[in-house]
Amino acid sequence: MDEALKAKILDVLKRHHLMALATIRPDGFPQVTTVNYVHEDLTLYFAADAASQKAGNIKLNNKVSAAITSETRDFYKLRGLSLSGLATRIVDEQEAQRLSLKLFRALPQSRRFVPRDPKDLAVFAITPVAIALVDYASGFGKSYLLELPSRKCAGQH
Repeated sequence: MDEALKAKILDVLKRHHLMALATIRPDGFPQVTTVNYVHEDLTLYFAADAASQKAGNIKLNNKVSAAITSETRDFYKLRGLSLSGLATRIVDEQEAQRLSLKLFRALPQSRRFVPRDPKDLAVFAITPVAIALVDYASGFGKSYLLELPSRKCAGQH
């Protein structure tokens, strides 16, 4: 693995907590929603209402894509990520609680969106298969691809 590229990717992940998440609807069309996230190494975590469309989409097809960036007035300083990965619901209650607390500590404003019953909150992990770092400071349209080996691309679960 290219450690310098990984360090740049981790820097983007730590600077941001909002991503556009694309899931696949039952009719085959993509659906993009904006969600808050936290990360541990290259794995991203987010929470959603268990009855939400995105949770249902992931249950049917766990392939997802995400984009993370911030707006900049200087287009040539744009830096962000585009990633493909597999989303998995965290079913271990203690791990789900640990991750939801981590989310709410990092993003206290998101607590207002939590369902009344904690069992209605679904916590997901996104294990990346490929991550593209977009870095216009290195040149217009410049991106660097990090493909992660030994990631099983199951498609459905």
